[in-house]
This record gives sequence, C-alpha cells and structure tokens, in this order.
Amino acid sequence: MADGPFHSHSGPGPLIAACLVAGVAAGLVTTVVFTGAVASALALASLALLPDARTLRHVLALGAVVAIGAAHGALARDQAVAPLLVQWMDEAAGESARAPDLVIVRGRLAGDAARTGFGVRLVIDVREIREGGEWRPAPGRVQAYVAGELAAARTRDWTAGRAVVAPVALRRPQVLLNPGSSEDVLQALRRPYHLAGTIKSAALVTVEPAPWWHETAAAVRRHVRDAIASHVHRETQAAIVTAILIGDRAGLSDEVERRLQAAGTYHVIAISGGNVALLVLLTIGAVRLVVRPHRAGVCLALVIVLAYGWVVGGESSVQRAVTAAAIYLGARLAGLVPRAVHVLATVAILIVGVDPLAAVDVGAWLSFGATLAIVLYADDLGRLFGRSKRLPRSILGATLAAELALMPIGAAVFSRVTLAGLVLNFIAIPAMAIVQLAGLLVAVLDPWWTAGAATAASVADLAATWLLNSAALVDIAPWLSWRVPPVSTGWTILYYLAWAAALRPHAPARARRLSLGVAAVATVVLMTAPDFGTTRPSRDRLRVAMLDVGQGDAIAVQFPSGESLLVDTGGSPGPFDIGGRVVTPALWALGIRRLDWLAITHGDLDHIGGARAVVADLEPREVWEGVPVPRSRELQTLRDVARATGSVWRRLQSGDRLEVGEVLLEVLHPPPPDWERQKVRNDDSLVLRLVYGRVEFLLTGDAGSEFERRTWDEGERAMMRVLKVAHHGSRTSSSAALVSSYRPDVALISAGRGNLFGHPAPDVLGRLVNAGAEIFRTDRDAAVIVDTDGWRVSVRSMSGRTWDVRMTGK
Repeated sequence: MADGPFHSHSGPGPLIAACLVAGVAAGLVTTVVFTGAVASALALASLALLPDARTLRHVLALGAVVAIGAAHGALARDQAVAPLLVQWMDEAAGESARAPDLVIVRGRLAGDAARTGFGVRLVIDVREIREGGEWRPAPGRVQAYVAGELAAARTRDWTAGRAVVAPVALRRPQVLLNPGSSEDVLQALRRPYHLAGTIKSAALVTVEPAPWWHETAAAVRRHVRDAIASHVHRETQAAIVTAILIGDRAGLSDEVERRLQAAGTYHVIAISGGNVALLVLLTIGAVRLVVRPHRAGVCLALVIVLAYGWVVGGESSVQRAVTAAAIYLGARLAGLVPRAVHVLATVAILIVGVDPLAAVDVGAWLSFGATLAIVLYADDLGRLFGRSKRLPRSILGATLAAELALMPIGAAVFSRVTLAGLVLNFIAIPAMAIVQLAGLLVAVLDPWWTAGAATAASVADLAATWLLNSAALVDIAPWLSWRVPPVSTGWTILYYLAWAAALRPHAPARARRLSLGVAAVATVVLMTAPDFGTTRPSRDRLRVAMLDVGQGDAIAVQFPSGESLLVDTGGSPGPFDIGGRVVTPALWALGIRRLDWLAITHGDLDHIGGARAVVADLEPREVWEGVPVPRSRELQTLRDVARATGSVWRRLQSGDRLEVGEVLLEVLHPPPPDWERQKVRNDDSLVLRLVYGRVEFLLTGDAGSEFERRTWDEGERAMMRVLKVAHHGSRTSSSAALVSSYRPDVALISAGRGNLFGHPAPDVLGRLVNAGAEIFRTDRDAAVIVDTDGWRVSVRSMSGRTWDVRMTGK
C-alpha cells in the first residue's frame, strides 16, 4: 500500500494542504476571529504537550496556516454572499424578494446558453447595471431565463465570453429553511449565482462577439454538439455522449440523471480526472507509436490537456482535473516523477488559493476524496480479491476505495447509500472510455468522412446504451441503493478515523482489528442512520410543523402516540425534486422515519408535487384523498407509486373521524361529490380538524367559499385555535365571515418569497390582525413548528421568532 499522506517521509505538503483547506472551510462557515482563536489555543496547548522545539515550531507553523486559511475564507465569504450587485438589490428591494423594476444589466456570459423547460438559461457575470440613465459598477452573477419562441433560435448566439446587455426582472434566489437544512449562508456559498431573473424576450438581449479565444472554444463546442446530434440519432444517447465529451449535460433528462445517481455511476458523465487521464494516456500512447522520446508524448499531452480545458470551459471539476494533469505532466517534463499525494496536495493549495469556495463545494469533496482514497488504498483493497487478473482487481480495489471514501458524503449531502457501483463500474468505466474515444472520432471525422463518423457514432451510441441500461440493476435489486437520513458529524469523523487506522500500513494486528471493528460499527450507523439526535417531540405533546416549501403546502403532524401524518408535499413546475430534497429530509430531522398517513388535500402541483418521492422514501401506511379526479395525471401517478410501495389508498369525506391516542382527527370537508370531477378544484380540498385537550388545529388546504359557508358554533370552540390559512393567504379564501366566526389565535401561512400571486393578500392579513391572531408565514419566518401539550402552545420558527401561551385551568 502507498504510504499515508501524513507520514514523515512524504513531506509536509499534504499536511499543509489539509490545514489550509480546513482553515478556509472554517473561515467560510464561521468567523475568522473564532477560527484564529482556535488555532492560537491549539498552538498554546502544544507548549505544554510538545517540549521538543522542532515539533513545536511545526505546530505553530501549521496553526499559522490554519489562521491564514481562515482569513482567506472569511474574506471570500463576505465577497460571495454580498457582492455589490446583492448590496444594490438590498437597497432597491428592501425586504421584498423582487426588484421593483426591470434592471438593465451589462456583463459577459459565464457559459453557453442551455435550453430548459422554462426557456433558455443564461448565466451572466454582471459588471454594471443601468440606474438613472447612468451605468454603475455592480459585479455579481445572475441566472436568468429567456422566455418566448425566439429564444430557442438564438441559443447558438449566446456562448461563453460574449458581452451581453439585457433588461432583467431580478429576484432573490429561493432559500428554504427547514429542520435539518443547511444554514442560509452555506446555501448561498454553494449556489452558483447570486440573483435569479427572467427576460421577457430574446429580442431584448443584445450580444457582442467575445475575444477570439472564447469564440474559437465556442465554435469547437458547437461543432461537437452538431456532429453528435447529426450522427447519434437517439436523443438520450446523444446527450450522454455530449456530456462525456464537453461536459454539457443540458440534454439529459432529470429521470436519466436520477437513475445514474441511484446506480452510483453518475460520475462517468461528469468530466473529471478519469476523462482527462484517458486523454493523457491516449495521447502519450499515440505519440510513442510514432516518436520514441518519452518527453515528446508528455509535451503533446500537456498541450492537449490545456487545450481541452480551454475548450470545455470553466466548470470546477474540469479545472481540478486539468490542473492536476498539468502539474503532473509539467513535473515529468522536468524529469521528476511526483507522488500522486503531492500532486493532489499542490492542486488543493492552488484551488483553494484561487477559489476558496471550493472548500465547501460538494463536487470538490467527491473529486479529492475519491482520488485520495484510490491513491492510498486501492492496491491493498484490490488484493482482497485474490489472484484475479490485474485489471479487474484494480477496478475493484479503486471502486471499493472510492465507495468507502464517498459513502459518508453521499449519505450526508444526497441522503443516499449505493452499493450498485461496486458492480456497475465494471460496465460504466469501460463504457465511458468507449464513448469518449468514439465521440472524439465522430467530432474529428464529421467534416471530411461521413461514413467513418457514422460508424464511430454507432459505437458511441451502443456504449452509451450499455451505460444507461446498466442502471436497471437498481430496479432489479433495489436493495443495492437506498435513501438514508444524515447522521451527526461525529459519526462521520469516527468513520474516517477508524478506516484510516484500520488500513494503515504496518499497524499492529490487534490495533488493526480494533480499528476495523469500530469502522464496521460506524459504517453500519451511516448506512442505517438510527434515530439519534432528532428533534422528536416528547410523548405528551402534539407537534404541527408547517414546512418551508416555497409557494406550496406541506404540514407534518406528530402525535403524542408516536404516529405521524403529512398533509401535502409541496411542489412546483420544473425539475427540482422538492419531495426528496426538502420534505423528506425535514421529516427525518423531525424524527419521522416512516409515515403512518399521507393526506393529499387536492391534486394541484403545489400540494402534490413532492408526493412521489415522499411515498418512495417514507412508505406511508395509507394515502388519503378527498374528491377523486380520474383524469388527473398527478393523482393517478401517485396512486401507482403508492400501490408499488404497499400503501393503502383511502378516500375521506366530511364526517370521517379518527382517534389517534388522545388526539381527535375529524374530516370537515369535502362532502360526498354528486358529479364526477373533470379537473382538480380548490373547493374540493380536504379540511382536517385536530383537537388535543383545549387546543385545536384547522388545516384547510386551498378550500374556499364552499367550505367557508360553515359557521362555527361557540359551543364547539376550543380555548386555543391554530388556523392554517387556506390557499396561501389568497383573497379567494379566509373570508371575513370565516375569520370573524372562527377567531384564530395563531394563523399559519405557507407562501413563497416574492411569489407572483401577491400571497398573502393584504386584506386577508388585515382580517387576521383585527381578529387578534399571531401570524407566522413561511416567506418571512421559514418553517414554523407548533408544539402543544393540550394546554400550552409554543411556536418557533427557523428564523428565530417565537410565541408562547399557556391556558389557565391546568
């Protein structure tokens, strides 16, 4: 096995890189003062622990590296979170999520335009904005969508590096804060743009040519896309080939990406070290067939790698791979044979030096983690598979090393553990290599030999099909890939320390066995995520949590008996999986591992959009609906998913009751329908009433006038009432008659920040205020959690706002 990176004879580079990256990461997510204080404390503690002067100097030097990295990270955080463009937005929009007027921006395109379901996406590095007839500096990055039919025709004109001027309706990016979600600052650091926006028409976009090097690179990318589209006739396979060649994944459907992620083979379609390494080996091998001197091949490989990085663009994974290859090839030209660990350390120092945000970039974690594990442990792990042939043994060892290194990251960030990659990489890696080589031939041969290009395209198409179809293994054996809640950071640290100790060369056998046992325990914890450290309510409390799902509804109910109900799942048009990425993780953080009931108030997308993922992840015992709508595709799809997971599909109507321990659940609406619905209606929403002691919750979905005709008799009034305001606070619900009759003490409103509908409506808010209700709304307070023991009601929001009342009599 290769020696570990921190052994004395490996030099100080890896340790310096680790300290610098740790300092930068700490500076990004905490403060430079805090991190500097920790580094100083460690250095001072070493005075007593390390009497050797030389060792002490090393510790002090490393502490200084951590402190320097922290300062670098803190400065980068401030620049990334609040550049001048964001500062201008804060002044112009105030608390609003949208700029009051269209803003004319001037800058350069950060990448090629991409067609999406919402229009054509442009990423603009803004330099100036026009205000009051004058241009003012306002650097920052904007992701804008261009609407209209003309946009698709002009996509080829909008390439990276070109100057652009356009009027943009700017808005703040959506930040969803729920139990278990990342802090808003960390979300901002990981977001690849500062503000979002829309452009009404492509006719409003003025574009000018870029410098020649950008134009040449764009022309090469355009040629690759055209050649692949001309010769690889199946759309999905063409998208895979294009992604592997130039990193353009715009043509891949969300379903394909999800399947590859579940199979553990998504890495092969994201340009990384494997693609660049293959290019290097191919170049050196081809040159050696013609020219004997080894340096000639290395020199040409260096030129090709740099040209490849220039053509493909500035994606972070490409930069890392090209930087590593350039350092290695440059050292070989100088007559040196650098150790892989030293190359990685140098790349890490350069990357975080130039771009400190790489320290919190999940892609960087995956790239460096997998590569470091392969370098250090692949050979020894490969020997576990006996005397099999060298290539299969090497692939198995490298795959196992990478899977061990990346499993905690996959569990923490993507909530997924997959073992399928251990098998599928034997197909995916060779398929990727064939796709890359055949795709390159298609691009090279297309201008002058159509038959040859077509033959190469057939090979690329076949290899892409192998790659795509191999993911079907997860369908056949779904136990090879599963979703898990994240565990605490402590378990992750223990996992890495234990495995590093267990795989340490020349370690005593007894210590290795002990470390292996600890590593096995930590692995089982990460793979199963037992219910440690969640915020499950105590046994005598009812909890109702209104989740922050933007312009939608999702309300989790945890009963004192331990059972759970989810009312709606949020959702919106587009590829974002709000069920799998927002709702399920929030429920996990609340202590819900499996749902007992899922209630869909009605079939509108903002209520049902996340349901498929929630049903797959949490497998509710029953799924409830109110009025059926046979022609609703969303409801029928959900019914099929529920049937596949074994959930019972049940219809509820007014008068149905369920006692869950001491909590009474009543269905107040809808009544039995007297005609078959042809489409989903707000007025058919399920309305649920929960009563626990002297506290009542009314969950209204989007119910409107048909439900609100009901009168509320004082005799049935609980002493404390919590109202989930219907239809996000729209004027079509929460009538004056309902509010004055029901008289809520707390009003909960789920609405998206800066939504286009103006929710919640000012007159609805006025009625609630006049009724004496304390109002909590997700567009300002983020997720809101209400806990009650039947007498006392405590409300807290993820923004930090709280409200607490105890009823008299207990």
